[in-house]
Amino acid sequence: MANNSQNLYTQKKKMDLVPPSISLEGLTFDSAALEKISAGLAYRNKVFPVRLEENILTVAMADPHDVILIDEIRLVSNCEIEPAFSDEDDIESAIIEAYGKTAGAILSEGIRGPAGTVSTIQRETIGDFGISEQDLLQDPTVVHAVDQMIIDAVRVGASDIHIEPFPGKVKVRYRVDGVLEEQAPPPSQLQWAITSVVKIMADMNVAERRRPQDGKIAKEIRSLGNRQIDLRVSTVPTIHGESVVLRILDKQSISYGLKELGMMDDNLDQFHEMIRKPHGIILATGPTGSGKTTTLYACLKDINTPEVKIITVEDPVEYELEGINQMQVNPAIDVTFASGLRHILRQDPDKVLIGEIRDYETAEMAIHASLTGHLVFSSLHTNDAPSAVTRLIDMKVEPYLIASTVEGVVAQRLARRVCSYCNEMYHPSVETVQEMAGDSNTDISPDLVIPRAVGCKECSGRGYKGRIGLFEVFMMNEEIRDLALEHASSSQLRRAAFRSGMRSLREDGWQKILSGYTTVEEVLRLTQDDELITEGTV
Repeated sequence: MANNSQNLYTQKKKMDLVPPSISLEGLTFDSAALEKISAGLAYRNKVFPVRLEENILTVAMADPHDVILIDEIRLVSNCEIEPAFSDEDDIESAIIEAYGKTAGAILSEGIRGPAGTVSTIQRETIGDFGISEQDLLQDPTVVHAVDQMIIDAVRVGASDIHIEPFPGKVKVRYRVDGVLEEQAPPPSQLQWAITSVVKIMADMNVAERRRPQDGKIAKEIRSLGNRQIDLRVSTVPTIHGESVVLRILDKQSISYGLKELGMMDDNLDQFHEMIRKPHGIILATGPTGSGKTTTLYACLKDINTPEVKIITVEDPVEYELEGINQMQVNPAIDVTFASGLRHILRQDPDKVLIGEIRDYETAEMAIHASLTGHLVFSSLHTNDAPSAVTRLIDMKVEPYLIASTVEGVVAQRLARRVCSYCNEMYHPSVETVQEMAGDSNTDISPDLVIPRAVGCKECSGRGYKGRIGLFEVFMMNEEIRDLALEHASSSQLRRAAFRSGMRSLREDGWQKILSGYTTVEEVLRLTQDDELITEGTV
């Protein structure tokens, strides 16, 4: 005890001097110094070992006057400590680069038990280790690991975090630009602890593991410029434990307008014409995760003025939009899309957003709203834009009602943007151009070059960074309305749309390729082989 007191006194005397500042940018890491401080200790305390010289370890710290922490590092490393000041964000970046993926590194250290010792938490009840929910939330290791997992995902632009239990391991994956990427896994014995912390943060029932649950987390990430993040949490019981998915709802993403989504000028002009109609129905279609909600929100932002009242019915409300009344579906108390829409029409709105048309009742209410003078925005799950008409007919909506209310449909996909730092330009083959443009008589200019993905540090070796929309804008006209009245098939509607100038998703993708935004491989991955329907095709 006397020795410890002497060490603290010695450190305090050193602190009477102004500690030096140190820049970590472009620093060459000292492997001997890194071995002296574990990943878990570095992450928990935001410290970074800079260099080791004759048993003197220089440590970058956000608070170089923390003598207790300095003494802890001295005891762990068995070195004399020379503290230096560095910015906390710079320290965190250096830690990530030197030690690797943060959450896995933190959790590999284990978590503290009730007496402060390191314990291994198995898939048992909290009480088996004498650890309460409050204890678990206050444990610096596992809570910080979950926090860091979220920060890592937001930093790389992930839309989802998947935490999946398997025999003998836990798999952590981030969905980045629509593609899942596996991360460094935490120890399998900590799967229960991770899941429990996430559920506590999302205000879910930790003891309930047999039923699926949903929750929500709101976070402010200071290290990313006080970024406001909402996370929608879903848990599902599996045979090896609970699978957890966190959908990241980044409020920065709703700052985009229609132009920023990637619409070409001709499509953008058509779409602006549609959303400025006084009444009718405008639909966004595409698979889950194709950006339908973002497009619909961009529409609302575009038309949101003090003279217009807009109300939405959503499941759930993903982002809060300034100046717009938003209502959340709650089936437990009989608040559905249809019943919610029925009530909000009494609120004297001008424009209405229904999150999704799922059944006849909701479709009927949407049509009623449009016939009574409202402009209605909604989404459907169809593969292309013309199929929205046949999908509504399949829901038993009368064709004459579809013909008289639907003004237009936009189908979309999200393609990865090719990295602007490392993409390589090349001359495409005749076969490639014919596959993309659908013209068997295509003459390729010797000057035609298009990008392909390579991979570099800026894009973390992916070859892609960010996403851009591919759009198919389908506007109703007299020919298409007549075909709808005749119960025409989606292929007949599609051919009529091409005759009126509609560009398919693949053709729009080809325009994005020619503009240098994405690659042939991305567009082929997202679009159907049969999109380029020519006149006379059955």
